[in-house]
Order: sequence, then structure tokens, then C-alpha cells
Amino acid sequence: MAMPKITINGLSANSLRKAAKQVERYQLQVALKNKELVRELTKKGIEEAGNHLTFKGDSTPPTIPTTNPHVRMGKSEGQMYAAVRLKGKDVAFVEFGAGIHYNTPVGTSPNPYGVELGYTIGSYSELGGNGYSQGQNEFWGYEDENGVFVTSYGTEAAMPLFHASEKVKECYADVAKSVFRS
Repeated sequence: MAMPKITINGLSANSLRKAAKQVERYQLQVALKNKELVRELTKKGIEEAGNHLTFKGDSTPPTIPTTNPHVRMGKSEGQMYAAVRLKGKDVAFVEFGAGIHYNTPVGTSPNPYGVELGYTIGSYSELGGNGYSQGQNEFWGYEDENGVFVTSYGTEAAMPLFHASEKVKECYADVAKSVFRS
């Protein structure tokens, strides 16, 4: 998308108004292209997140609520955003992992942001962080909602959101070229 040539024929009020309208049209075109860029990048992120919802373990796979991203304007002029979201009770386990069987040692994280965010293997406790974490063991047991005893080996960190963000970073330039050329 090339910037149009804006000409001013003299400094009359009419000539300046015409030039200002040309600039406004161009600004609108840029805003529409930015919206398209955000939408296309979000679609790439959603697709990549979906590719990483296969994992080992006993957590319930989360779902992606939408595959048609809605682009929103931020409070500051010109900011546009969309989100890749996962829905489900076990999202944190699928993103960061649970237990050492499928993951890295206790106190570490397979997810590059896990330690920084406080989601390390063996740190989760249903007692608010003050109790013993079963994830420090190779396996553990619990009673499910039907009263059946289950042996758990935890959940492999599939990191769908991490992979989605990496995909968006990786393809940003190519997607931007494609959107702004058309």
C-alpha cells in the first residue's frame, strides 16, 4: 500500500481542505489494513494453538472459543488487538504442565515463561500453595467426581499459547507484507 501523492495547489483554504481530505482517506485505509493485519495474525495464532492441544496426561483438553477473531480498538487511538484464548478448567496444566513424569524436574518449567510467572513443576497445590504438591511425585492418586480412584501421571506441558505467540512473531513480517501489498 503506497502512500498517495498529495498535492497542494497554492495555499488557498480550498486546496488545503482537499489535501486534508486526502490525508484522512489515507489514514482510514491504514486503519483498515491494520485491522486486517491483526485479524490475520490472530488467525495464525489460533491455528497454532489448536495444533498444540494434543498432549499426554489426564487433564481435560481446553477448547478455543472462536476461530473468527474480533479485532477491537484500544483506548489509545490507533491501538488494535485481538486475543487467542483457551477455555477450560485445566488450561494452566496444559500450558505449563503438571507433574514430573512428562515434564522437567520440580521447580523448573518446560514453558519458557513458567518460572517467571510462578508456574513451575510441583508447585501447584489445591491448598493455595501451603500444602504438599502431588506433582512432585512420579505419579499420585485421587478420587474423581464419580468416586473412582484414578492414578495420575500429571499432564505434559503442550504450551498452546506459548506456541501461538511464537508463531505470530515468526510470521509477522510476511503477513504484514501480504496485507499491505493488497
